[in-house]
Amino acid sequence: MKVPQHLDLEDVVAWGLGASDLVCVVVGVAVGWWLYVALPDPFPLRVGVAAPAVIAGFAFGIPRVGGRAFREWVWLAAVYVLRARVLVTGDLG
Repeated sequence: MKVPQHLDLEDVVAWGLGASDLVCVVVGVAVGWWLYVALPDPFPLRVGVAAPAVIAGFAFGIPRVGGRAFREWVWLAAVYVLRARVLVTGDLG
């Protein structure tokens, strides 16, 4: 049986996630857990500080929009916003 080699497919590591997707989720959960453990005792404070890291990890790891990961869209938007802007006037020919 021949396996097509020309397909640009991402390898699935676990739970339908690729390696970079899984790294984003794990890092988000790890940073959230570290923040939760490092803060003093009021439960709402601990959860309120740790939750954004966990949410960001899941947001950058799991959703796909138009076949691309959300983090790729964020990267494209950042490159677009930070690009060099040049005003060209006059004859270009």
